[in-house]
Amino acid sequence: MLTIDLEPGESVRIGEYAVVTLREKSGRRARIEFQADRSIPIKRVREPTSDAKLAATRGITGEEKQ
Repeated sequence: MLTIDLEPGESVRIGEYAVVTLREKSGRRARIEFQADRSIPIKRVREPTSDAKLAATRGITGEEKQ
């Protein structure tokens, strides 16, 4: 797992697939923007552990690894 601290306006590129930008932060809430091709599934989850397991088995594209 990678943890990165961002200031509003800063971005992180995930390979050639997506860019995540922190738009604003207020207290414990943050507004983030995702830029990715429509074929990349992006959905909100409440349990980060489940999402991490999915990413480990399927990768960012959502295709199952061989």
